[in-house]
Order: sequence, then structure tokens, then C-alpha cells
Amino acid sequence: MFKRVNIREEYSMARPKRLNDKTVARIRDAYNKGKHTQQALADKFHVSQSTICKIVNNYIHKSSPNLEMGGAAKVKLVIEYGD
Repeated sequence: MFKRVNIREEYSMARPKRLNDKTVARIRDAYNKGKHTQQALADKFHVSQSTICKIVNNYIHKSSPNLEMGGAAKVKLVIEYGD
């Protein structure tokens, strides 16, 4: 006969698991290199396309204010607030 499947549990994208910093960095790297579409990354990491959009556009999982830039001369940018 037919197997009963709970579609809500299997395909639910509401409230995705918290993505760690390493995974977020992998998502941004893959997207910025043009390796994957947002939908392909969403499928791979089991989150919605809108979550991927928010990650790559820095709306959620925002980058550290201390940015490190690579290249021939490695530079560290530190942003300080105050007087």
C-alpha cells in the first residue's frame, strides 16, 4: 500500500536550525564565488531561499566589526566607537 508521510515535518522550513559561523562563511563564500544559486544553497543547507538571501546580504548573521582582508598585503580593519 501507500506509505503515509508527514509533509510538514519533512519539508518544513519554518524556524531553521541556528547556523554556526563556519557554515555561514561557507554559504557566503560559495555564493560570492558564483558557485551556487541562493535556492541551491537553501536546498543544500535545509533552510529557505529567503534565509540564504538574508545571510549573503548581511541582514542576519552579521559579520564581525573587525574585518580581515586578505591579499598580497594582509590588512586588519578595526572599528572603534567612542570619544
